[in-house]
Amino acid sequence: MDDLLNPQQWMIYAADQGRLWALWLAVLVHWLLPLPSQYSPFQYWRQYAALLASQVNKDTDPKRQRKLAGALALMLMSGTLAIFLIATRELVWSRPLFDAILLWLALDWRPIDQFGHAIAHAIDQHDKGAARALLATRVNRETESLSLIGIGKAGAETLLLGTARHCVCVIFYYLLAGGVGALLYTSLVHLHRVWTPSRLSYYPFGLASARLLNLLDIVPMGLFAVIVAMSRQPWSHLKTGWQQGKRWRTPGSGWLLACAGSRFQLSLGGPAVYQGTKTLRTKIGYGVTPACYHLLLLRLKLTHSVLIWLGLCSLVLLV
Repeated sequence: MDDLLNPQQWMIYAADQGRLWALWLAVLVHWLLPLPSQYSPFQYWRQYAALLASQVNKDTDPKRQRKLAGALALMLMSGTLAIFLIATRELVWSRPLFDAILLWLALDWRPIDQFGHAIAHAIDQHDKGAARALLATRVNRETESLSLIGIGKAGAETLLLGTARHCVCVIFYYLLAGGVGALLYTSLVHLHRVWTPSRLSYYPFGLASARLLNLLDIVPMGLFAVIVAMSRQPWSHLKTGWQQGKRWRTPGSGWLLACAGSRFQLSLGGPAVYQGTKTLRTKIGYGVTPACYHLLLLRLKLTHSVLIWLGLCSLVLLV
């Protein structure tokens, strides 16, 4: 009985309960009322990232200096944001509500789900122009020359990785570090989008942000890949995911793409064009090229997988 009445244990229990209701509040509000991109604070974050890079990322500088500049720029932006958020957290009157607001700002699940439906409809209507325009808002690669086959592959990959990075990984880091951790992870995703080393102008400046993001993705994407692989033959999908995923340039993304490709019998990966330069990527999965039906099925199964992920995270907070 004394243990049950221990004040320290009650404080920990109350904090976990607060984080649990904040998690579901943020997810429900985000699903019903997603923040429009034009009102997202991350548009200013990306603008500042591009402005900072224009001052310190010079083509005439040595490669080593540009690489160091990228690491220092990452530390400056992420470190400043972390200090601001941690200081603000200590001043708020309700920390669970503060966490819920930060998580709501960090999530981008609903727009990714809407993207999956929209691009599937465009492919079904054979509207290449609309499909390419949709992809251009989500990927750094060139989309103007993509055929319907290429659009299907790129759409499936974007739906998978977008759901993972804008929902699954955000919730994972919320579980570890609250709303501050969730928002810091999302800020890193946006930094990588601006400074991606796939663009020659940001190579090697963007290597630090890319490597840090890939490192942070390994655990949550690997765990989510296990959930995605759960079907009639899970061990077969997991084996394929491990064999093919480790050949991908980033392990977390590779495991998820390979497990999804094996489970849904989809062909993913292959060459991609960035700023006029063709990049060879490993081919992942086997079977058919994603079409309208496959994208809609993938969208539905990803929603189920995210709900399972939310249930497991909630269970962790309860326990």
